[in-house]
Amino acid sequence: MIRAAAVAAAAGAAFSLAATHTTLWWLPFLCTGLLAWRASAAGPRGAAGLGLAFGSGWLGASTWWLYISLHTYGALPAPLAFVAVAALCIALSAYLALAMGLYARLQRPQSPTASGLLFGALWLAAELARAVIFTGFPWAATGYGQVDGPLAALAPWVGVYGIGFTLAVLSAASALGLARTTQRWTVRSAPLLVSLALLVGAPLVAHDFSTPAGRLDVSLLQTNVAQDEKFATERLPQALAQLESALQAARGPLVVAPETAIPLLPDQLD
Repeated sequence: MIRAAAVAAAAGAAFSLAATHTTLWWLPFLCTGLLAWRASAAGPRGAAGLGLAFGSGWLGASTWWLYISLHTYGALPAPLAFVAVAALCIALSAYLALAMGLYARLQRPQSPTASGLLFGALWLAAELARAVIFTGFPWAATGYGQVDGPLAALAPWVGVYGIGFTLAVLSAASALGLARTTQRWTVRSAPLLVSLALLVGAPLVAHDFSTPAGRLDVSLLQTNVAQDEKFATERLPQALAQLESALQAARGPLVVAPETAIPLLPDQLD
């Protein structure tokens, strides 16, 4: 079980790569298919453990930078920073663990298509739960890794979570179909063939949902203040003066700046 959990955690970490290296859009299909295949044969408790490991690897590889924020800039001792990030990833992976446990209990082993749809529905429920409950933490959603893949054409129609659902269904149905070795090749490969057809055909539904209305000049503003000095009280007057000068020199009706360009709340600016 430890080995299976380690493999699931590694698959989850690999899954996250597509969000930063978008040319790897195909990698989440393999990782999700592997999870669906292993969870289908693990039983509810084992599948929940695989989901917890996969989710922890996924989020850990996506949010490792929180350790730097907590330790380097927040001065939290390294062991506590590590434990805090690990605890966050494990806790947020509980949704996927519950989804995989339900999947193992409710799946229909003789129907890869039905099991794939069930897997996708539970995957979607887990992602939505993580994005909404307790104010939500939607970081590294599945659809973010598909901006350069064929499923990106579905974004205007179903959004980022609809893309995640589609990816989960296609991956699970394909993996489960190929795993049915007792059936004829043409039958057990049908979900894979359908998945390939959908991936090829997805760009065909692309549609322009907006039309150009003119040209807009935009200024991008970067305050260039070191992270460990951004919230330092003694640095605020100089930083605000630099920001005011940059805003006055900006060209165009729209100025875009980082969310913490002004490291103060509105009522602190009086």
